[in-house]
Amino acid sequence: MYMIELHDGKSITGEIVKMDQKMLKVKVIVLAPITLFSSTLKIGDKIKLNDEEFMIEDVVEGGVKLSKLIFIERKNVKVIKKIESI
Repeated sequence: MYMIELHDGKSITGEIVKMDQKMLKVKVIVLAPITLFSSTLKIGDKIKLNDEEFMIEDVVEGGVKLSKLIFIERKNVKVIKKIESI
């Protein structure tokens, strides 16, 4: 897992899927309470949460692990720090 700090002060935590000279492709993982969802959940389903689209990675006890891919231009990145997995 990496913490990516941007020049505008925001920070993003996730797995770096791909990195080249111009772009970073980051997989962000979010845990959401299972109580937010009324229907049956299947891994791979796409869902909307707070107006953002996520994919269901896993259903764990009491929660749902969601992921989304985001693209960041390298020129906007200030620092990339490796952090220990939780």
